This record gives sequence, C-alpha cells and structure tokens, in this order.
Amino acid sequence: MTDVRAVAPGTASTPFSAQEQAALADVWEVYERHFDEVQAATMTAAQADPALHDLIAAQRADGARAEAESARSRRITEAALRQGEWEPYLANLREQGGRYARGGLPFASWIPLVTAAQSVVVQRLVDTYVAAPLRLQAALTALNRWLFDITMATIAERYLDTREAVIRQQQEAIKELSTPVLPLRPGLILLPVIGLIDTARARQLTEQLLEGVREHRARVVVMDLTGVPAVDSAVANHLLQTVRAAGLLGARSIVTGISTANAQTLTRLGVDVTGLVTTTDLQRGIEDAEWLLQRIASHQPDGAGTAPNGTA
Repeated sequence: MTDVRAVAPGTASTPFSAQEQAALADVWEVYERHFDEVQAATMTAAQADPALHDLIAAQRADGARAEAESARSRRITEAALRQGEWEPYLANLREQGGRYARGGLPFASWIPLVTAAQSVVVQRLVDTYVAAPLRLQAALTALNRWLFDITMATIAERYLDTREAVIRQQQEAIKELSTPVLPLRPGLILLPVIGLIDTARARQLTEQLLEGVREHRARVVVMDLTGVPAVDSAVANHLLQTVRAAGLLGARSIVTGISTANAQTLTRLGVDVTGLVTTTDLQRGIEDAEWLLQRIASHQPDGAGTAPNGTA
C-alpha cells in the first residue's frame, strides 16, 4: 500500500509538485465540465456491486443529507485540484474510509467506482487536449496519481487502521468472555477457564482475577479448569503464580476440574503442585469455598477444623 505521506514531492500538505498541480487544474476543468457523465458512470458501476447497491438504497432514503455531503465533497475536491488545498480533501477521504469500513463496505467496492470515473475523464481529456500531447500526458499522469496514489491509498490506509482497531476490540471482548470473573456471593468469586493457556493468556488471566478480587473484595477464589484440555508443567506454574498473586491481595484460591488424565500428566512430569488447593469438580470446590468463607468470617485460625471434603 502506498503511504500518501511518503510520496509527497511538495510540502507535507501538498502531495504534488507545482507542475503536477497545474496539470490537475486541467483535470478539474474536464472533470467539472463532464461531471454528470462521470456521476452516471460511477452510479452504473455502483448498481452492479451488491454492497454498493444496498448502500445507495440506504442513502436515497436520506436524500437531503446525501445531496449535502455530495456537494461538500465536490467543493473540497475542487479546492484540492485547482488550488492545491489537500488537507481537507485527505481528511474527508479518511473520514469516509473509516465510516464505510466500520459499516462493513468492502474496500474492493471502491475500485469499480474509481475506474469508472477514470475511464470517462481519460476519454474527455483525450478529446480536449489531443492537439497538445505534452499537456495531455501531464494531465493523464496527474489524474492517475490523484485517483490511485492519493485517493485509493488514503482510503486503503484508513480501512487498514479501522480494521486493526476493530480486531483489537474484538480480541479484548473475546478475552473478557473467555475468562469471566463471576461473583457467586459476597466474598466469593468464580473464574471458569476455557481453552488453552499460553503465556499471554496466563498473564491476562492473572490480571482479570486480581481485578475481580479488588472489585468484589473477594476472600476466596474458585478457578475451574474443566474446560482446559491440557494442563502441563507450564500451566501448573502459571496457576501457582496466579494463586500467589491472589494471596497477596488476601484471597484464598481453590482449583477445580483437573481431569484424571491431566493429573496423571502432572504426576509423570513431577510437577510440584503443593501450593494448589484442588478438588475434583466445581460443586465440591464451591462447597469448600463456602466453608472456607465461614471459617474466615468466624476468625478461626488456620488449621482449625476440617473442610467437609477433607480440605484443611
């Protein structure tokens, strides 16, 4: 993708040289003179594209607004091509690119519009300057740079930025959904973990758990691993770190849902899990957590009494 700022031979706000800008003034004169023909060609191209067809139908429902926006874009384009005032033009392209990208219009839908306009303007430039080949060549070169190196590149850049922003938002939403912190009762929260745990996921899991402990003033945390397909030494170490971090905030942790296969794997690997309080299933984990809460509330010292399922 061409970066508009990288191709500018003029100033930062003028992406064209003085000679190119003069040629663009010729382009504008032809474009303006045959504006209706250009519009008709682009409309025909738009009607053939399903995404643009639906967009046009929606815009026609708000005709006054669409007409005002079209008139504004036309004035901005004239100021850029005739006077070299490019910043408003580029800002307008970025705004449109971001808006249509967020609305789901494919970037490919812009291409038939631009090429339709290009075909008409090229033919009319040839008709106008056929007797002045050097002027015609300059106008055609400037036209292509305007339409593709500047216009399409700017729209594409904004599409990419918008797409990346949407992906980041979706990733954050997925992370929040994948490890939700659920308050079960005052002082007790549940963290159901689903899917594989890697380094990045483990860091995010710890952050969300600690935030949940702070927000809900939790004294006991139940982490359920029923939905974790594989628990190896790395996962066990991540869990131990998370448990220790929660302990620094005053929260006890109980880990539930380690399958028989995963338990055998940990034993075979010789993983030291003495820092983990575990139970076989979520129901028993919650029962032990409630018992632990009661013991904390009654200010019993550690080791006083035994959990109903044998957890001390």
